[in-house]
Amino acid sequence: MDRTVVDGPDIARVAALLGESSRATMITALMDDLRLPASELARIAGVNKSTASEHLARLVDNGLLATERCGRHTYYRIANPLVGPALETLAVLAPKRTPNSLRSVRRQEELARARLCYDHLAGRLGVAVTDALRKRGLLHDDDGSLHVDVEAWDADPPLGVRCAPLAQDRRPLVRGCVDWTARRHHLAGALGAELTARMFDRGWIRRRRPRERVLVLTDAGVHGLAGALPVDDDTLDAVRGS
Repeated sequence: MDRTVVDGPDIARVAALLGESSRATMITALMDDLRLPASELARIAGVNKSTASEHLARLVDNGLLATERCGRHTYYRIANPLVGPALETLAVLAPKRTPNSLRSVRRQEELARARLCYDHLAGRLGVAVTDALRKRGLLHDDDGSLHVDVEAWDADPPLGVRCAPLAQDRRPLVRGCVDWTARRHHLAGALGAELTARMFDRGWIRRRRPRERVLVLTDAGVHGLAGALPVDDDTLDAVRGS
């Protein structure tokens, strides 16, 4: 019997790569634009270094990860900024793990409040910032997608971030990334990444610990976001109240 030829992307191939728990754990560890060596990723995934190297080679060969050399060491990073939003979307569909310790419960709560999704803000804080940009009329939803009003945005650019200098970026200015904790869009794309970078530069957010996705909203960030966007005071207090 003839096999039906199916056109389009080979989704099953990517799904198979991410369907192995060690590979999924390692690529998730790189979600905040980190560069990590195989030894560190092996530790995070709970496998030996040779097994980790085999998994990492498959992820590199299939274009999900890339490598960077620094002296004698090889570091792994996410190869494409679209990988982060794709993983967040898969997380929306995935069943939640039941926390098995107080530490796990605390970790889930921290991730839900504020975290990095590759290079942009996610969690309740990310959703709140996106909502504030909607209220200012700078973002709007159309057919389930997020769009930017470039003229309105550049007329009064949030945090001094303008669309025009980012127009040549290899990715879109905005992309709606479905937040797996809030089940709503947070802002991804070039604008989302640049806004997040500005918040770091101003000391409004910081990593809770080095090489950590969880973010802390600082006192400066509470006052800055309340005045710049503005973000609802109750939301800021809830995110900061960690």
